[in-house]
Amino acid sequence: MSRETRGLSIVLLYAAYENLLKGISRTLLESAVQLKLGNRRLKPKFQVFAIHARLQALTDISAPQIWKGSGRGVIDALLDKTCSINSNIFPNDGSHMKTAQVVTLCEVYGLNPPGPILQEAWGRINTVVSERNSIAHGQRAPEEVGRNYSIGELRNLVDIWERRWCEFLADVEGQASSRDFYREPR
Repeated sequence: MSRETRGLSIVLLYAAYENLLKGISRTLLESAVQLKLGNRRLKPKFQVFAIHARLQALTDISAPQIWKGSGRGVIDALLDKTCSINSNIFPNDGSHMKTAQVVTLCEVYGLNPPGPILQEAWGRINTVVSERNSIAHGQRAPEEVGRNYSIGELRNLVDIWERRWCEFLADVEGQASSRDFYREPR
């Protein structure tokens, strides 16, 4: 395996990780929508997604407009008997997919802390992100990043990445498999 291929492998690890996080978010939101619960029955963590567009609209209006109806529109949306979740929203925290983004995702959805699940993969996330970004933004060539890894080290990283992210995914599935994950009790 050439150095360039090893460097590009880091880019692929990042792509798989980013796709997994966005897919988890999308699936959780789609699952909430499929339950056909009204916004008022959703847990607050999902209500934020249900009123996301209205919250963003508030940032674009003047203070008097909040009191003349726009603020009330947010309350009305929260009390709606239909679900207005847009499943394409991702709770991006601006950390560019570093470990802070995984923590944010888990906190937003009320999932278990990711570090203990991801174990040795947890400590590698920021390195993979930094190396991917340096390749993607032309700061370093793939072969330069690939030089840092032997074939064995890269295979080990891929194995760790697969095993730990699959465990993370299984943990999320276990938590999100109940209607109670999405709705407030009556």
